[in-house]
Amino acid sequence: MNRLLTAAITAAMAVTGLSAAAQAEVLTIEGMTPANSPEFAEIQSLSIERFGGRDGRALAFELEDRLSAITIFGQPYFAVIGGRSAVQSDATLSGNVTAGVEQFDTTAKRRRCVERDDKDKCVTHKNIKVPCQTRIIDYRAQVRATRYSDGRSLYTESFPDKNEQTICFGDDEDFVSSESVIRSMISGTASAVRDDLAPKEYRQDIRILESRKGMSKVEGNFFKAAIKMTKSDATEACRMWDEAAGNGQVHISLTFNRGLCAEQRGDLDAALALYEEADRFSSGKLEVTESLRRVSDHRRALDEWALRRSGSS
Repeated sequence: MNRLLTAAITAAMAVTGLSAAAQAEVLTIEGMTPANSPEFAEIQSLSIERFGGRDGRALAFELEDRLSAITIFGQPYFAVIGGRSAVQSDATLSGNVTAGVEQFDTTAKRRRCVERDDKDKCVTHKNIKVPCQTRIIDYRAQVRATRYSDGRSLYTESFPDKNEQTICFGDDEDFVSSESVIRSMISGTASAVRDDLAPKEYRQDIRILESRKGMSKVEGNFFKAAIKMTKSDATEACRMWDEAAGNGQVHISLTFNRGLCAEQRGDLDAALALYEEADRFSSGKLEVTESLRRVSDHRRALDEWALRRSGSS
């Protein structure tokens, strides 16, 4: 599966997750995901150099816009230098874009009306072979980054994509313009490069665990009251869960939710310890595994940010 399609699927899954979270009790978490290419943690400035191919200039412009717009903690992440400049950047971006368009005749089965009554109303449909045209757009972009100080290649990535559309005689549609399809592919490439080169801040609603299986009646009622409290006062809900733990209550839902509370207030060490404890209750539980990954990614992103800030001072 190519990277652009993977990104689209990931985005769709995120929308689904937010929809599900809206129907359950949640805590809102703010964090940061690290860049996919950690070598860029110390790169402060980038220049956009030549991108070959008929659509290379469009990708160069898109990259310049995307990378210039990145802010972390309200600060521009890259100084992006476009075109000719006397200022030497830390690294340069270049590459190539090819997009081939092929169109050919074919046939396909379509449901069509084969018999009409005297009022011209269709009375019989059948799947029959009809003449069609298929258009295939085969796209590939290559992007590379080179560090100026030593000429070392920091980043080399290929972004293949393909769009296929078939239009048959009698279809109530037409081909989407090849220009708009290629423009969308270029935009997808720019988004993927942006995620590779720079971290990303997020604000995300994470579902708490609500299961009270195994709790005593008193413990369960207190835990349920804390769950209801998340709607109006998350801080109080977290205090209640800490109180339950302080009274000796042990349960995966309680431990996991306390981990979310720690993560929400920015205590990542405590959050990680609590998620690891929850994982010992039920190894491999999806919510716990995702939270362990999320906190680990956040810590790594903060470490890279600290390294970057120290390098610029």
